[in-house]
Amino acid sequence: MGERLIGNRIIVAIALMLIVPAIVLIFAFSFGGNKDMGEAAQQKNMESYTEKLNQRNADIIFYDKDPIGPANLKARRVNALNDQGLALNLFSDKAFHVIILDDMDGTLSLTDQDIQKLKDLLMNHHFRIIYLGTAHYYKLVQGGLLSQGMNHKEGTKSYLTFYSKTNMQTSVEGTAFADDSAVMPIKSGLTEEETLIYTVIVELGRKDLYWT
Repeated sequence: MGERLIGNRIIVAIALMLIVPAIVLIFAFSFGGNKDMGEAAQQKNMESYTEKLNQRNADIIFYDKDPIGPANLKARRVNALNDQGLALNLFSDKAFHVIILDDMDGTLSLTDQDIQKLKDLLMNHHFRIIYLGTAHYYKLVQGGLLSQGMNHKEGTKSYLTFYSKTNMQTSVEGTAFADDSAVMPIKSGLTEEETLIYTVIVELGRKDLYWT
């Protein structure tokens, strides 16, 4: 009887030796013990949002700045807001055109001629125009590219505008449409500028609102 009890205790001890480390590993992986796996999963999730955006067959244009985003983002850079610089004839197969004005550092140059060209793209070529920053907000409002809605708040850094045929407004402002990065899967390792642009990609990929 005593030998059986001792044997049972040995079996229990061996089982605990195997089970406890397994439980510890499960908690470690689940709660961030393996940071590399967490980052890989976040990156994969981000790439899936980017692929959703790519599938919209949108011509994503960064003005005067190299594209920022995941490696699978299909985007291009233009250095001039004129017909030659935009080269729209080479992208006539695209369902949508989106131009991103990244002015997070406040150095983006926009002349009155640029504003007029952007308004033409908005009204006559059905561009979606995204402005990221604060310095040119009121200039874009005065130029008719943004409508200063009641929801506008000082410090907002992301706006999307597009021509609405439904209510015949010249533009529709998506106030702070990407300021909240809570939905963005990557939680660390990005600059403020990258975080905002990555959030823009997520918003454009997951919402149909901006494409109707």
